[in-house]
Amino acid sequence: MKTRKDGEATRNAILDAACKVFGEKGFHKATHAEISREAGVNTALINFHFGSKDELYRKVWERVSKNLNELYPIDGKIPAAASAEERLYGHIRSLLNRALDPRMEGFHRIRTMESINPTGLLDKARSESMQKSRAYTLSLTRELLGPDATDQTVELCEMSVISQCMVILRPLGCKSKRLHHRFKHSDVDSLARHITQFSLAGINAIKNQEKDRKH
Repeated sequence: MKTRKDGEATRNAILDAACKVFGEKGFHKATHAEISREAGVNTALINFHFGSKDELYRKVWERVSKNLNELYPIDGKIPAAASAEERLYGHIRSLLNRALDPRMEGFHRIRTMESINPTGLLDKARSESMQKSRAYTLSLTRELLGPDATDQTVELCEMSVISQCMVILRPLGCKSKRLHHRFKHSDVDSLARHITQFSLAGINAIKNQEKDRKH
């Protein structure tokens, strides 16, 4: 039992260290030697637990993504029986928490490095995650717009909702003083209320326009 616990502790230490090193240097510049120093373990243990640098990178991403989804699932932990308006608020609040919670720094650092210098190793996992989140937003938007809304209208409204959330996420290293960069994790609730209110007003206005056109 002790051997198993020691092995798990070593594995977690390597994942923690790799997350930091990959986040700071990116996949291509990170080395086993740096990761082993950061973890306080022998380099051979990295190969023993993960087999290769590629697999270690995938496991780090899998771990930070799992943490993200457990803390902030896309439904915002709002019951499916709640109104579409409540579920939209929960979804927006979840997206903002993902962007602003300091505990998500490892996720965002690796995501940023992967965007700057892609490896292709995370493409499938990232694509599946984005598609799942987008499908949820599109479903909510369509429900709010009503069954007569065109696909284009739904997609444009979804884009407008998500853009308000994504603009909050400052790229790492950005020193811009623009207004949206001053927001902190403590601002999530007020931001979520504002974005939800603004989005619902826009969606309802477009829904009414569509009705007027048909009459």
